[in-house]
Amino acid sequence: MVRKGRLLRVGALFGLLAFALAAAAGNMPTYPVKGQVVNELHLFDNPEAVIFSLDGRYLFVANTAVHGNASKPFGFTEGAGSISKLEVGPRGDARIVDLHFIDHLTSPLGMAVLPVNTRLFTRGTIFAPVGSAPLSDADGNPITDRKRLKTKIIAFNPDSGEIVGEINLSWGSFFARKTGAPVVLCNALAFDPEGNLYFTDTGFGADRFDPPIPYNGGTWKVPVSAIDDLASGRQPAEEPQLVPNPGWPDGVEVSPLTGRVWVNTVGGKGLDPANGGIWELSSADFAAGKEVPPVFRDLGQLDGLDFSASGIQFDTEIGVSPNFIIVIPPGGVPMRLALEPDVTLSGPADVAVRGLEDGSLLLAVPELTALDPTPWNDDLTIIHLPAGFEGATR
Repeated sequence: MVRKGRLLRVGALFGLLAFALAAAAGNMPTYPVKGQVVNELHLFDNPEAVIFSLDGRYLFVANTAVHGNASKPFGFTEGAGSISKLEVGPRGDARIVDLHFIDHLTSPLGMAVLPVNTRLFTRGTIFAPVGSAPLSDADGNPITDRKRLKTKIIAFNPDSGEIVGEINLSWGSFFARKTGAPVVLCNALAFDPEGNLYFTDTGFGADRFDPPIPYNGGTWKVPVSAIDDLASGRQPAEEPQLVPNPGWPDGVEVSPLTGRVWVNTVGGKGLDPANGGIWELSSADFAAGKEVPPVFRDLGQLDGLDFSASGIQFDTEIGVSPNFIIVIPPGGVPMRLALEPDVTLSGPADVAVRGLEDGSLLLAVPELTALDPTPWNDDLTIIHLPAGFEGATR
């Protein structure tokens, strides 16, 4: 096994749950086709998320800038985060366009590309959550002042890096008024084809503030009609809806086959009742606003989530050593992705998938290396999945 980085950390519902209980993360079956590691870049600062541009040519990397002091609690260094821009070829070759494409951000996390035009934003604009807890100063000391929490979603032009708008998620926002507390950790974003926006509030870090902020972990749906209103500071005519979740929801994405929203949890044993679950949420679930049972459970600590165009789901596991990537075919069961060469991923987080003309896929894997004291040498791994990968279990 090649060691790299710093090691860290839809059939019948009841049948799927039974399988998940029996096949915990440690003894998961292996997907029949291996992924080929074609590029490893050691250039980033605790990269937690990546997203391809609408045309697939560029890859954006969110550098979260974890403070790196192992004697202090995990926290994002206030104002030290950034977004990098790379040009990526069809075989995974990469060229740095601008390592500091957007600078002076706090905790940039999982990004998403707007698929439609709105009054304020053009198709292809990239949305990114910033300002999330847990927050730290440059020395790694936890920030406990509630007023310093400034969660929001920024929208930026992928060509220029200009920030063209933002949606407040913190104090005084629609979301704080709706639940009685701001969004604490906006961890990931997703759009459906109509432009409805989904994001998770993991809720981790709420207890770091003085006094603690109430936990409001769950998944939000922001109707496309509300995006411009929220970005303009107006009360939306069609209000966002929340499905609560107690287990630190993290990754979120929309299935290209069903249009339903899939969410996973990172809380892990003792913090997450599902011990690493994956949920499928419908429009009716958002309308009801009630917690729903998971489709899969006992998968450990899950982080990133994305889909290929044919409906293959990819999740990342950061709670089992060594960390790995989970592949779930449509209607199938979770399987571990084997890699060639057999590298060890140092903390796979919010992945992104790009389809290629020959039917193969590129899978970009940012590797959050929590509490690493040496920034700007953390890992981004690019994996090629050959043509026929998606049909290997049919």
